[in-house]
Order: sequence, then C-alpha cells, then structure tokens
Amino acid sequence: MDDNHVNTKGTIQTSFRSKPCDRKINPEGLIYDNIKRVLDKTMKKIAIVLILILLSSCAKETDDFGFRSYVIPEGAHSSGSYFNHPTNSRIDFDFMLDESAIYTSEIPENQHDVNKIYGFSDFGVRHQKYSIRLGWRYLNNELELCWLRHEEGRHTAATIRTIEPNVAYNATIDIKTFYYIITIDGDTTMVRRRPEGNWGLIKRYYLYPYFGGNEYAPHDITIKIKE
Repeated sequence: MDDNHVNTKGTIQTSFRSKPCDRKINPEGLIYDNIKRVLDKTMKKIAIVLILILLSSCAKETDDFGFRSYVIPEGAHSSGSYFNHPTNSRIDFDFMLDESAIYTSEIPENQHDVNKIYGFSDFGVRHQKYSIRLGWRYLNNELELCWLRHEEGRHTAATIRTIEPNVAYNATIDIKTFYYIITIDGDTTMVRRRPEGNWGLIKRYYLYPYFGGNEYAPHDITIKIKE
C-alpha cells in the first residue's frame, strides 16, 4: 500500500487521557467571596446616599443669612444629635432666639434653670464633667443670656445680660489657661477655669441647643446659629 494512501474507511482510535485538576474548589470560600463583594458594593452605595443626604440637609438648614435653625421639639430636651469637633479653643458665632424662647415652667423654681444655646466640652472628657456654654432663661418677663459651666460634674451659671427676640448677637467663647473669656457684641465676661494638670492637647466637641433642666420643652423652640 502506498504510504501516502489514507484509509478513510477504517476507524482511527485516539486515546485522550484527562489530566487531574490540581485546583481544589472550596464552596464555602466562594460563598464568602461573593457575599463580601455584594456587601462592599452595598456599603459604598449606602455611604454615597448618606453623604448626599447630609449635604442636602445642611443646604436646607442654612438660610439666606447663613443661619442654621435648631428646633427643640415640644416634649423633648435636645435639638438633635450632632458630634463635631472644634479645630481650636475658640468659637466665634452669631445666634438669634425668637418668641419661642419665652416659656413658663410647670414648677416655678425651674424657671431659674438655664437652657443651653451653644458651647463646647473641655479637658477631653464628657461635657457633664467639664464644659462651657451660653444659655438662656425667661425670668421676670425678660430673656436673660447666661453662661453655664460644668466643673468636676458641678454646674454653675450666671446672667450676662438681657437680650431681645429676633435680634442677632455675636458671641465668642475663648478658652484660656485659667479663664473662659466670653464676649457678646464687644462686652467681655471672664469665667474662672481650673486646668488641674490638663496642659496637653485637649479634644473637645460642640454642644448644641438643649432645653432644661428637669423639664422638657413646653412647645417647639427654634434657635438660629451662624458659625
């Protein structure tokens, strides 16, 4: 037979031997990887949504004059949960109260309690232990602007001046080594501060509007602050 001749009628048998796969598949690992990828994508989407909500809410809360409204709802103490850190030991801001700051306490002696406008914590601890704030109370048919200090868990307060509703005031709280220097429209009040060995870098956080005292807000109270 010619060597170049190919027998197309015969059957050519070819043997293929499959090679064993060295890669072991771990079903649990695959499931974990898939879940992780899904969670990563979900968390990114949630983060983007939260950022957009935060930006939009900030834009809505600030009016044309740069004031942000903080509302203490009827039956509540706080205007909301905020956790911001000041960049230094001084804050400069404008604030304005309206007629909603006028109230009558259920218990007469509570009328002397100082409600909080704005300020910050001190000495890197809870504000209930150390802090300085501006506050107000409605006493003898007048709105009194006060300072309120927490020191070693004890609070003291005093009147700075009277103020009028719907009038903007400029305020500065400047923390020095031995004094809190509070300035309202150019008039300065000095409040004693006792460092007691706290000389290093101190972390602080802002304190926002709060009603009370013991009693809750008798109606919605709006306070405007421009930082």
